[in-house]
Amino acid sequence: MEKTTLTKSLDENAVQFIELVKGLNQSEFEDNINDKWSAGQDLVHLIKVLRIVNIGFTLPKPILRVLFGINKNDSRPFEDLRQVYKNALEGGAKAPTIYIPKPVSYHDKERLIQKYASLNKSFIEKLNNHTAFELDSYRLPHPILGKVSLRELASFTSFHTAHHFDLLKSKLAHLNN
Repeated sequence: MEKTTLTKSLDENAVQFIELVKGLNQSEFEDNINDKWSAGQDLVHLIKVLRIVNIGFTLPKPILRVLFGINKNDSRPFEDLRQVYKNALEGGAKAPTIYIPKPVSYHDKERLIQKYASLNKSFIEKLNNHTAFELDSYRLPHPILGKVSLRELASFTSFHTAHHFDLLKSKLAHLNN
């Protein structure tokens, strides 16, 4: 996926998620539905992911090369990555402990929304500061996908937000029925 398409996707998916969360009442924001995370916990999970991704995208290139090697393959297409991730989830893959959110209070909703929006904006800026060559050459580790190119990680971050948006819509539909 081209950088402009990636940044547009990251922005649109974040806006869509934020708009959904903004409209939630206290119960919808705080309650766990079907033993799944609450909407607030989904939001905190996305914040945790973006914090780590932002750090990874600021590491100096020589550090990335030494720690994670150079990507010798083409970056996988968006759909291929998404399918690998979905297959891993269906196979029982779970978020590592550092990404698992604690219960979240409705009173923190606005602050968390602002934090998420700010981190997503920062990530898009960092993504835009990388050349196409850098996005395809340098790698970072992903807990489920293994070592991925920066472009693949940006693609993952976009569809990960869409994934949580879809999960939240489904949970809310169940709650409101």
